[in-house]
Amino acid sequence: MNPVIRHSLLTLALVATGACERKAAPTEAKASHQVEGVHDDEGAHLPLKDIRGLRFLVVSEPKAEGAWYPAEAIGDESAQAILSSPVKGIVSAIQVAPGQRVGAGAGLFTLQSPELARLKADWLSTRAKRDRAEGELAREQRLYEAQAGSRRDLEAAKSEAATARADEEAARLALDARGLNPETAGAVMTVKAPRAGSVTAYKIQPGQGIEAGQELGRFQSAFAAIVQLELPLPAPDNWQPGTVTEARKGDGQRWKARLEGTPMTLTTDTRRLSYRLRLLGNPLPIPGTPLEVHVPLAKTVVLPQSALQQVEGTWGVFVKTGEEAEFRPVRRGPELGTDVMVLEGLKPGETVVGEGAYLLKSLQIKRKSGGEDHDH
Repeated sequence: MNPVIRHSLLTLALVATGACERKAAPTEAKASHQVEGVHDDEGAHLPLKDIRGLRFLVVSEPKAEGAWYPAEAIGDESAQAILSSPVKGIVSAIQVAPGQRVGAGAGLFTLQSPELARLKADWLSTRAKRDRAEGELAREQRLYEAQAGSRRDLEAAKSEAATARADEEAARLALDARGLNPETAGAVMTVKAPRAGSVTAYKIQPGQGIEAGQELGRFQSAFAAIVQLELPLPAPDNWQPGTVTEARKGDGQRWKARLEGTPMTLTTDTRRLSYRLRLLGNPLPIPGTPLEVHVPLAKTVVLPQSALQQVEGTWGVFVKTGEEAEFRPVRRGPELGTDVMVLEGLKPGETVVGEGAYLLKSLQIKRKSGGEDHDH
């Protein structure tokens, strides 16, 4: 074949092939785009017309919310006391059971104390010696004034009297230092309630020997000025120490309550945030009284808990657009009974699925899993 003709034919073939490729490329690209678009629509936009049981609601304007949370009245450190004895002895009787309310000064338990008996005997002995020495001094003073006695005998009597007074004072102080009245102290000692309240627990039993200063039990004041409150995460953003809120009891009694501090870590047992508030005003409740505390929360959107669904570990709501709904992630806040705060992700005026949102969750999971319903 002529070389010129062969070259012309080859050139025409190459041009035709390129034209075919250019013509086919847009068609393939378009097909590929359509597949991706269908897949996206199936995963994000869900048709609503064939789903029954859905109820819609319009997102309202954000508002400042607050909620009542359960709490407990407790006594602070100043309302608690450790029971002990200033002397050694043996427990002879327990007069008041734990938990029984008593007034200030009521007898709690008694001790037989040989040590106390010895201290009292020492004081009585030194007091008797002081009385004799002072009597002898008075006699020597009269003799000296009548010129019937010597100055030497008078000075000796003065020295004896001074020594006797010092010994008696030391014996009295030995009882005073233990909080005991020398006049009323005896071999039997009664440990009394430091204030109105109750014994929370004893660490003794009748017949047990005890040492001076040993912890024998714990006593709790009759009234509690502290409220202990535990809150789930997330913590209220605007609750700062010094903030005054309200606390209430089941019978309707209310107090002002001042927040004393904010927790830095979660409790080890309940994994919650523990707060302490001080009750302001009287009369105060007794320790252990169940209370409720009003916790001020952020200004946010509030939805029914049924509107929020968790899909693949993310909380969100289904937002209605026309005849379709789309899952939108939101930041979930504290619960308010059957409602829940939505801190981020929604705007006022948007329409969301309030009831039946779980049906859309199931449909979305089916589509993402290729038709199989898996619970994530």
